[in-house]
Amino acid sequence: MDQRNEVTILGAGPAGIAAAIYLKRAGFSPTLFEKQQPGGLLRHAFLVENYPGFPRGITGTKLADLFVKHLQKIGVAITKSEVKRVDHQNAAFCVKTDNGVFVSSAIIIASGNNPKKIQITDAALFEGTRLFYEPSSIPLKETAGKKRILVIGGGDIAFDYSLTLLERGHELTILCRSEPVCLPLLKKRVLQKKATLQVMCVPQKIWKNHKGLLLQCRQQDQIKECSADFILVACGRDQNISFLHPNLTKYFDNQKNFPQTSLPGLYAAGDVVRGTYRQTGVAVGDGIHAAMMVQNYLKEKAGVS
Repeated sequence: MDQRNEVTILGAGPAGIAAAIYLKRAGFSPTLFEKQQPGGLLRHAFLVENYPGFPRGITGTKLADLFVKHLQKIGVAITKSEVKRVDHQNAAFCVKTDNGVFVSSAIIIASGNNPKKIQITDAALFEGTRLFYEPSSIPLKETAGKKRILVIGGGDIAFDYSLTLLERGHELTILCRSEPVCLPLLKKRVLQKKATLQVMCVPQKIWKNHKGLLLQCRQQDQIKECSADFILVACGRDQNISFLHPNLTKYFDNQKNFPQTSLPGLYAAGDVVRGTYRQTGVAVGDGIHAAMMVQNYLKEKAGVS
């Protein structure tokens, strides 16, 4: 039998958590889904320095843990389940999950984004064993000692990930296709921690030898080989909406009015619609904004003035 509720939130990152907190205080009982550890991309942040209230900065993990504690304090539970499909039928949203089907009058999509897969020869052969897209996935605890890690990417995330790995004592080389586009502060910090930076370096092919991995790159007019134990890729991210029925994805084409969409009851918040504007403060504001819109929508639907 389908489970029914007023509002469902997909994703327990900063946007989803903020929305759930607001709605709970407003007298609703939101259903909050998250298939992984709550906190989203925030958990990978080396140091969050621009979120108000933490003048000395705070690690992403600690801030995410505080968000989860806040949820627990006000009595919002996270339903750990993967959402398979979201559809819109009979003026309601049908959410199919591992744990059954949930039907809601309103829904907030706060599902974040996924890393873009790198398109180089034989990269897929090493995904999950030697090549990774998030630092927490690298099996460093299972292999003792300093490791040689190649980080591919030139943006904030690549350099932030690099700081995390440098802090753990590993040997880092960052490969950028062009000059880095990260914050100058992040570049300065990774260089201070003795990371090697290679610019104008285009990865072409990966293979394995007795020393680990070899990555062939073209650097201007030369071909060079970089050796490593692991490769970490941070080359952009795509919005995570593959679970939406095609009839719903069209509402994500025009992002001018987010968190509201042109479909009544459908809202979106945080990284899933913010593109490169991935900031904790932006996501939290989006979540609260979406929650306020849901509150007004449900009141109007119920005929409450």
